[in-house]
Formats: sequence, structure tokens, C-alpha cells
Amino acid sequence: MNRYIVLTSVLCLLLGTLSVAGNAQLVFVDSAKTIVCKDSLFWVDVRVDSMVDSIHSYACLMYIDTSKVYIETVIRGTILDPFPDADFGWDSTHTYYPEDSLYFGGSTKGYGTFVNGPGQLGRIWLTAKREGVTPVAFGRCIIRDPWNPGPGPGMPVTLQDGQIMVLGPGYLHGDANHDGNVNSADVSYIINYLFVGGPEPIPLWVVGDVNCDLRVNSADVSYLINYLFINGPKPCDLCEE
Repeated sequence: MNRYIVLTSVLCLLLGTLSVAGNAQLVFVDSAKTIVCKDSLFWVDVRVDSMVDSIHSYACLMYIDTSKVYIETVIRGTILDPFPDADFGWDSTHTYYPEDSLYFGGSTKGYGTFVNGPGQLGRIWLTAKREGVTPVAFGRCIIRDPWNPGPGPGMPVTLQDGQIMVLGPGYLHGDANHDGNVNSADVSYIINYLFVGGPEPIPLWVVGDVNCDLRVNSADVSYLINYLFINGPKPCDLCEE
């Protein structure tokens, strides 16, 4: 299995393409994959959309389940590239903030200097260390413009959280009802989930994704039927050793 997962392109929350309604000003979690494999190194970005402009400084507090992921480092975002000497810092020591939180912030230098969105505020490098789901959620994120860099509420923005699902090799894809077997009962379970409002596959929805296209739909039903009754390929495993 490839232990190094690089997360590219914009994908917010569970596989959806980010869209901004009207003139919304948005700070959001940006990751191309929300599913990673245990022991892999990966990153997520915190970004601003094009409507967030005249940024002089920013400070973001985020919550991450550190029992499931380990924070390796946080690097300054590309939005500060025009200012090589711009400030940037981060803290995950939990000295001043709630447990399982991460703080990072940065600023341009010089009165009246600023950068505009869209852009990357920071990139968070993490290692996946335990199976489960962890939020990448904002406690707050304050953005200030160059004409009012001091104390105060800062620029109003909408915060869009994300989440990461950590998988291990023990998840049996196709075993949608979690009874330890892949059989016709799982076909019925997935059909019930998709078309009759039944419960999602357990313990995580991703076990119902038997063709590894990162979604559960009718294609998985066909794939599973083909595997069980027509000697088709076995269900895939996103984290197969």
C-alpha cells in the first residue's frame, strides 16, 4: 500500500465540490480526499474563497481528534508568498487552547499591505494513527484587513468545516451489515440503504463502496452481485496491505 497520500485539488467535506452562494465570504477546509489509510502521511489545507479580500492577518483555531491523527507540522499558506518575510506561526501544545485543538496564524508586514483570496492560509501535515472519523473543524478564524489590523471582530466570514476518515486493513469492503461475511444479505442491505432509506453500511459507510470510487451507489450493488454470483472481481480494499 502506498503510505504517502498527497491530498490535492479542491474537495470539501465528503467528496463534494465546493460552491459559494452569492457573495459569501468563506474560509474552508480543502482536501482532495477525506479518506486516508492508517499510518499514512497526508495534508489538508485551510483556504479562503475569492470574496475574502484585503487580508492583513489571520488567526485560526481548529479542532482535530489527536487520538486518530498526529499533527506533524503546519506550514505557511501560499497566500503569503508575495511577502517572504511575513509572519507565520502555529501551536499544538494545548498550553493556551482546549485539548485537541490547533492554532495557526500569519500576517503581511507593513501598514496598508494586504493579500486577496482565493488562497491558502495554511497547510496542515498529519499522520493517520487510528481508525475512525476526525473532524477538522473551526473553533474560530479571525481575518483582519490592512486598515484595521488591531483588536476587534475582524472581517466577517463563513466557516466551512471538514472531516477525515481513517481506515485500516481490517475493514471488509462489501460487508455492509458488519456480520463478518460478504454475501447476498449485504446486497439487500445496500439496496435498502440506497433506495428505501435504510441505515448506512457499518461501521463506516465506506465498507459499502466495493469498487473504490469513494461513493456508495447502484454501481456497488451491481459489482457485488457480479462478485457473488458471476465470479466477478472481489471487492476492492482502499488500504490493502
